[in-house]
Amino acid sequence: MKPLVLLLAIALLRPSPEAAAQRSFTVRSGDTEISVSSNGEIAGIRKRSGPWNKHVRGVTVLDSSIQVGEARVIETRDRGVQVRRDFAREGGRLRLSVVDRFTPETSSIRWDVEIEGGTEPWSTGIGTLMVFSDTAGARFWTTWGNPDQLSPAEPGTHPDVWHNPFDTRPFRNMHLIYGGHFAKGAGYSVPVFSVMYPGELAGIGLAMSPGDPLLDLHMVTTSGGEVLQRRNFNRLESGKTVKFTMHIFLHESDWRAVVSFMAGKFPAYFHPVAKNAMDICGLGAYSSFEGEIDAGKYRKMGGIVNWKASFDFSYMGMFIPPVPSDTTPWKRFDATSGGDPVPGQKTYTTIARMARYASRMKALGFSTLNYFNMTEFGGFSEWGKTVAYPDPHATGTDDVWLNPTAFLYDNFPGALVFGVVDDTGWHKRSAEQLMQMKVAFRDLPFWTWGGAIITDVGDPMYARFLLNQARLHVEKFPDAQGIAIDRFDWLNEYNWHADDGKTWVGGKPVRALLNSYREFIPRLARIMHDGGKVIFCNPHMNRLELMEWMDGVYNEFGQIGHDLNLSSFLTFYKPLICWTPDRETVMKSPDAFFQRHLLMGAFPTAPYPGNDHTIGPDPDVERRYLDYGPMFNLMHGRSWVLIPGVAEVAGGKALCNVFRTGTRILVPVVMGTSDTVTVRLRHCGELGLTASLRVETWYPGKERPVTGRVAVTGDELKLSVPLERGCAFLVFSR
Repeated sequence: MKPLVLLLAIALLRPSPEAAAQRSFTVRSGDTEISVSSNGEIAGIRKRSGPWNKHVRGVTVLDSSIQVGEARVIETRDRGVQVRRDFAREGGRLRLSVVDRFTPETSSIRWDVEIEGGTEPWSTGIGTLMVFSDTAGARFWTTWGNPDQLSPAEPGTHPDVWHNPFDTRPFRNMHLIYGGHFAKGAGYSVPVFSVMYPGELAGIGLAMSPGDPLLDLHMVTTSGGEVLQRRNFNRLESGKTVKFTMHIFLHESDWRAVVSFMAGKFPAYFHPVAKNAMDICGLGAYSSFEGEIDAGKYRKMGGIVNWKASFDFSYMGMFIPPVPSDTTPWKRFDATSGGDPVPGQKTYTTIARMARYASRMKALGFSTLNYFNMTEFGGFSEWGKTVAYPDPHATGTDDVWLNPTAFLYDNFPGALVFGVVDDTGWHKRSAEQLMQMKVAFRDLPFWTWGGAIITDVGDPMYARFLLNQARLHVEKFPDAQGIAIDRFDWLNEYNWHADDGKTWVGGKPVRALLNSYREFIPRLARIMHDGGKVIFCNPHMNRLELMEWMDGVYNEFGQIGHDLNLSSFLTFYKPLICWTPDRETVMKSPDAFFQRHLLMGAFPTAPYPGNDHTIGPDPDVERRYLDYGPMFNLMHGRSWVLIPGVAEVAGGKALCNVFRTGTRILVPVVMGTSDTVTVRLRHCGELGLTASLRVETWYPGKERPVTGRVAVTGDELKLSVPLERGCAFLVFSR
C-alpha cells in the first residue's frame, strides 16, 4: 500500500475525541499508569512518581469494519480493565467481536487483543493505533535498519550508505516493513517502538510479542504523532479466536532501555539454545576449498567460521544421499555462483571426506557449518535442468534419488508451493508490492537457484525427510559445529494449495510458510541441539520470531548497511557473521567498513580461498583485515551491554558501543571526527568495574595495545581517548 493511502486510513480510523469528558478507568503497574476511557480507548499514560503525564490515545482498529453499538468497559479482578466491542463488516453483515484487556505486570501493562470472527471465514487488517498528542520535543525510535529511509525503495533510488541505527528522529510520514527487505530497505527487525522525550529523560514503549501470528506486519507513522501497526492475513471465523499480546512500558530515554525490555521479556528469542553457540565466532567464509591454508594468518585476522559452500550436495535438499557406505562417492552439484551447470565439470565427494574436512578445520581452531535448506529442493541433473512440473515421472534408474523430479513426486508432492502473488517471489517484488501485496493466485510453482523448486516444510512427508537429513548430519559429522540454514526469504510466501487453518488471503484458505516454519523448527532444533550442534541461519528478512531456535546468524546481505543493522538487533547474545562480496566492498572505505562491524558486534567475511561469490585472497585487502584482526579476536564471545545510559562520547565526536566478554568490558570507539575524544562510562558497578582498572587501547595496524590504569569516580569513568584512523578499541579489566 502506498504511504499516502495508509495515512488516509489512519485518519479514518482515528478514535473519536468525545471520550475525553467521559468516565475513565485506571490500570497501574509500578510507576506506570494508563487511563482507559468509557469508549474503550487508552486516553493517557503517566508516571506515578512525578508530574510526568502524556496525552496518548490507543485503540484496536479493523479495516473495512465499523463499530456496532457502544463499548462495554469493566474492571477485572486482577486490577485490570476489559473492553468489549462489536464490529460489522462494511455492508452490515459478518459480525466480529473484539476484546481488549489491559492488565498490570511487573515491568509493564499488558495489552491483550482477542478477535472472534463471524459465521464466514474472512480476513482484514488488524491495527494497533497509537496517537501521541505531545509531539513537541518527542523523538521516535524503533529497531530500524536506516532511520532516514521513509519507505521501501527500488535499488539505485537510495544510496547504500550505512546509517547509525541508534539515532532517534522526530515524527515523520513513514512506512516500515517488519523484517525489511535486503534490497529495498525500510525495515525493522524487533516488533517494538518508542516515543522518547529526551528533555524529560523518559520514553513510552509499545512491544509486540514475537509469539503472535504477525505474518505481514507494517508500521506507519505520521508527522502528527500517529503510529499504526497493521497485521494482515489472519483468518477470522466463528469458533476460533485470534490473539495478540503487547506491552506498554515506560523507560529511560535511551534505545538500550527499549531493547533491554524486549530481551528481558522474551529471552528465548534473543539467547541461543546451544551452550557452545558463542564459541562459534570468527570471520566468515563460504568456501568448498579443501586444500592447505595459512591458518596462522587467518587466526590473526580473527579466526574462521566456514559455512561450507553448498556444492557438496548432490542437489538442493539431498545433502547426504542414501549411499551404501560412508566411502561411496556421489557427484557434487557442480554449479556456478549463478546456479548454472559448469560445462564438463564432474567432481565427487563422500561422507567420509566431508567428515575429515570438519575434523581438520576443528584441529586448526576453526569452525565448520554444513549447508542446509528447507525451502528449496532439487536442481539440474542428467535427467533435466530443473525439477519438472507437472510430473513426467520417468526415472531411468533404479536409484530414484538420483533424479530430483522423481524423488520429489514419489515422496512429498504436497510440498510444492503455489503462491498468491503472480510474480517471481518475495525477493523480487517491487517496493509497492511490499507495501501492499497484490493478490493473484499462481498456477505454477516457483523455480529458483540451480533449477530447484520452492517447497513448503508444512508438508508432513517433506518435514520427515528433512529431519532425517538432520539426524544424518549429527551422526556423520561429529566434528562439524552444526548447520547454517539458507533462504528464509521464501517464508514470506503463502501456499494456496494447502490450509494451515490460520491464514486467509484473497478469499481463500492458505498455508503461510511462516507458520510451516514455526511448527517445524522446534523438531529440527531438538535433533541438532541434542547432538551438540548449533543452528545458524541466513535470514534475508530479519524478524525476531525466526530467531527462537537459532544460535547465530550468517547474513548473506550483511554488507548492506540497513541489513547489517537489522541483524545486529537480533544478535545481542548470538554470533553475527556478515557477507563481504568483493574487494570493492572493503577498499572503497576500509576503516569505515571494519569500524561499523565492530560497532555492531559483527564479523565480516574473510578473504578466503575458494569463497563462492564472496571476497577472495588479495594481499592489499588482507593487510587491512590484519590491521583490525586483534580487535575481532577480542570480540569472540561478545554480548551486548544493554544498560541504559551506559556509555557516550562527548559532543557526538565518535560513536561507541559496549560489549562484555567474561569479566572484560569492550568499548569500540569508531568513526571519530577529531584526534581525541572524551568517553564516559556509567553504571561501572553494574559492569563490574570498580576502583582502579587496567585499560588496553588497541589501534588499527598496531600489534600491541597501549596499556594503562584508570580510576572509577563514584559509579562513573571519564577517559580522554586519542584516536587513530578515527578508532580506538578499549578493553577494561580489573
